[in-house]
Amino acid sequence: MTSETPASSGAPSTGLGPWMRFRRQYSRLSPPVQMIGLQLWLPLVFVIAFCLCYINAFHQPSPKDIKVAVVGTGPAAVTLADRLEGTSNGMLSASVASSVDAARGDVRDGDLAAAFTPGAANQPARLLVASGAQFQLAEVVQQTFAPVAAAEGTTLAVDDLAPLPKHDSYGTSGFYIALVWTIAGYMVGMFIGMMGQTLKHRVRLGLIVGSGFVLSLLGTLFAGPVVGAVHGHFLSLWLLGWLTTISVGLVVNGLSYYIGRFVTGAALILFVFLNIPASGGAFPAAFVPEPFKWLHPYVFGTGVLDVLRGIVYDVGPGIGSGATIIGVYAAIGLVLTVVGKPFFDRRNRLRAERGKPVSMMLAAQGAAMAARQAEQAEAAAGTRPHHVTTSEGPGWDDDSHGNGNGSRGNGLRDNEFAAEEVESDAAAVSGAAAGSGSA
Repeated sequence: MTSETPASSGAPSTGLGPWMRFRRQYSRLSPPVQMIGLQLWLPLVFVIAFCLCYINAFHQPSPKDIKVAVVGTGPAAVTLADRLEGTSNGMLSASVASSVDAARGDVRDGDLAAAFTPGAANQPARLLVASGAQFQLAEVVQQTFAPVAAAEGTTLAVDDLAPLPKHDSYGTSGFYIALVWTIAGYMVGMFIGMMGQTLKHRVRLGLIVGSGFVLSLLGTLFAGPVVGAVHGHFLSLWLLGWLTTISVGLVVNGLSYYIGRFVTGAALILFVFLNIPASGGAFPAAFVPEPFKWLHPYVFGTGVLDVLRGIVYDVGPGIGSGATIIGVYAAIGLVLTVVGKPFFDRRNRLRAERGKPVSMMLAAQGAAMAARQAEQAEAAAGTRPHHVTTSEGPGWDDDSHGNGNGSRGNGLRDNEFAAEEVESDAAAVSGAAAGSGSA
């Protein structure tokens, strides 16, 4: 005895949820259109992050809480420091230094932007600065203290403890060199993470170290001897550049195990959009708004610039301080890499055991390869190739087509729900596995 279920009007029910129905409809598009659409999130992230980070941080630099000191003892020095801070509208954070030698050390270390010694009769006031630490800070404090000296009836003499050379008038060369190394490491880590998911740890690390060696050499060579932005210190800067590219590459490589192809956006945000405004390279940390000022001690670029300025100008908190930041990022990258590979393999194994379909990007790549193979086979057979434009073409099996087994006339099955064929076709597609487990 059989029971009959009344037929429902309209399209037949597929038993799929909203997301899978969307994927099924999306897979009907031509494979190139699918792949382009699945990457449009990146320009979206770029536009939003650029506005929130670059334009927000740099459109109106406003100096705030610049640390300066008045050299002297007694009530007069304290009174002058209080008056400077109180009349600066938040621009200065003034303290008192007991001696010129103590103030000199603080200015060279970067703890102070300047130290002011009041003048006397027939004796100019003196201002200690370090242009090599940050050119804009030195300029601002000179403009600030010149009227103070004039009000005392004297002139202002500036002692620059780390003057900038003529070939780097604004002190930006180091920042751009560090940016070259950082972006090189980011790109290497990104491509290895996206295209080398099946590689062993030693191969991936070898690529990061080897490419970092070459790219840091080229960056240092072109910025130094070729362009002339930096003179001397070639070997030290090359080593710094190599460590920079390796550290960034390790972090990006490690992140790729967890977020696949979306590592591009994550790395951009981490090493470009947050790193650059907060590093103090383009503008001092005292010039940018929160949260960039708060992030300054923790971003990767701060460590690189601290080491670079220590090498080239002998200013800043010291090479050890910057090297610590670089080392922390490298260690994080190693941990992410070591833990990430087992996580990635386990996630893919569970995905296969549960019968989940492959990612949309992997499916689109497989469909594109299958379409190319079909066209090549027909061309080789001497027949006129028909253009396969979608991954679910006219041969998709439903009630209206009625071939009963879900196959097309050319032997291709739906790229979303025939995982075995998709994975086989996509195995030769570089970087396909990076999208596993994500859209």
